[in-house]
Amino acid sequence: MAAVQQELTVRGEQVERVFINFREDKYVVNRRYQRKLIWTIEEKQNFIDSIIKGFPVPIILLAEPVGRPDGTLEIIDGMQRMNAITSFIGNEFPVDGGYFDLNTFATTKDLLDREVIEQKTPMLDRDRCLAIASYPVPISIYEAARGESVEEVFRRINSGGRQLSRQELRAAGATDAFAECVRQISARVRGDTSNSDLLLLGEMRKISITNRELEYGISADSVFWVAHGILTKDQLRQSRDEEMVADLVAYMVSDEPIASRTELFDDYYGATFPMTPASKARFDAVDQAVRKRSPELVDLDYQRVQDSLSLLFGQARTTFSGLIFPNGNGGNPVPRYFQAVFLAFHDLIVKKSKVVSDSAGLISRLTDCGKNIDIQDGGRWGAENRSRTIDSVVGWIQAFFEEDKNPDPARVHWVTKFQNLLTNSLTEQAAYDFKQGFYTLIEPPSFDEGSFDKIMETCAAIANIGKGHKGYVLVGVAENASTAARVQEVFGSQPLSYGGFHVTGVDHEAQHAGKSLDQMFQEITDRVGRSGLSEPLKSYVNSHLKCVQYYDKTIFVFEILGQDGPSHWGDRWPERQGTQVKSVTPDRMGALFARFNQAGS
Repeated sequence: MAAVQQELTVRGEQVERVFINFREDKYVVNRRYQRKLIWTIEEKQNFIDSIIKGFPVPIILLAEPVGRPDGTLEIIDGMQRMNAITSFIGNEFPVDGGYFDLNTFATTKDLLDREVIEQKTPMLDRDRCLAIASYPVPISIYEAARGESVEEVFRRINSGGRQLSRQELRAAGATDAFAECVRQISARVRGDTSNSDLLLLGEMRKISITNRELEYGISADSVFWVAHGILTKDQLRQSRDEEMVADLVAYMVSDEPIASRTELFDDYYGATFPMTPASKARFDAVDQAVRKRSPELVDLDYQRVQDSLSLLFGQARTTFSGLIFPNGNGGNPVPRYFQAVFLAFHDLIVKKSKVVSDSAGLISRLTDCGKNIDIQDGGRWGAENRSRTIDSVVGWIQAFFEEDKNPDPARVHWVTKFQNLLTNSLTEQAAYDFKQGFYTLIEPPSFDEGSFDKIMETCAAIANIGKGHKGYVLVGVAENASTAARVQEVFGSQPLSYGGFHVTGVDHEAQHAGKSLDQMFQEITDRVGRSGLSEPLKSYVNSHLKCVQYYDKTIFVFEILGQDGPSHWGDRWPERQGTQVKSVTPDRMGALFARFNQAGS
């Protein structure tokens, strides 16, 4: 088949124009193939310094995808550089001890005057700021681009391996069930999930992995792998966490024990060139194994094990590495020890349908157990040794598990999933809302009818974002620190913190009302049924209402899905404007209904 000729334009675009386009939401990131935002402050400063000095910088490659009506441009190569430019102009970090002078050009001055961006000091001198603003950034635009060709271009640009790690190259453009499953699980464990694969460049910063405390992003120190001493921050930057997940998932879905080695990862992703019959057989086998179990169940299997471990480490008040190597790991390869324990838990929880019955005993058994686990040294971990090691860990710990009397493969503790929902709210605020609880914070506390009505109205507003659009209202998460403090003052219940969120739960409210959580759940479902929410949204919200456990806190999760047409609450047709709920005015009703008609056409 003859190659399709694609249009490619190259131009120099001043930093000022790049920033204006950024503020106008012209640049998007496709998380199906793009790497994480992981540049350190030093790397960003070095890049801006090159611009100040007038040095040439690598070309930025954008794509104008076919059929995208909003005119956005997808970043194929140069996301880290564009983020460095836009975040420096936005006063997020200094260069040579000085911040960008926001009075340098009209757009930044307007943002300063409207107090959208705060001017930080000291400022760089005006001449250097003008030099930055006028610097011509080399940009190439790949016009009329199709999705599969964009991903192939990304892979080829980075095929030298200098910019991307080996794992990132494997994953670039891989669309089979195994690769998608690993990508989604990895993001869940890191905590940088998002509702959509397409994100504005400005939203990416909120879920970037940062190497030091910044006002935004996810601290690398708080990511599970780093926090538990399993991987280093540099290994996280190189996507070694995804290699780990790929290794675990491949073992989980395989009928027979398999080895752990780099060459196998290439086969799993179809990234072995040239592809041999043996490589193709491995690629097909692992893809079919995931499809046979179903990607959704593999994801849930992983979460069940992950959450069981997270809960156990929380009870032990230590990290994985601190638990099995309390006196230091002595240079032992911690990732393999984690694999052995994780896969032993998987064997017991998923394959044998058991649950932890004696947490204290299990913690005691795992304490300082690293010295007793036989791990093979070297670059490869043979299938036989790996299987034998996992079986030995199962033998040591199975006495602290019992048969699950209510086996449900979809049951998850919601430790990881709940944290993912909190993180997702950072990049799509309109689809999420938080309430500290159902009761007032005025002595004596009573059921807050007005707040419940507001929850129902918010459900309708979120549904009106568009057909098929999913969102959540989480009850048991305080809107801010002062509200969380007030909950503690009134009820004596100390909140949990995660990523700047304050999880209060509603257990204290049930106790105050003299009700069990089951009784409280029934009361809330009855109230939803009597509410003024329109059908079919009311039935959807009621049938998808969940009462979930996050450590020792219970949270009510209202799941919302945009229906085939607009939804209303009573005689009001609410919609989300940012994080606010507003009633649609009569002159805008046509636009509301048109939004759903367009979605269905």
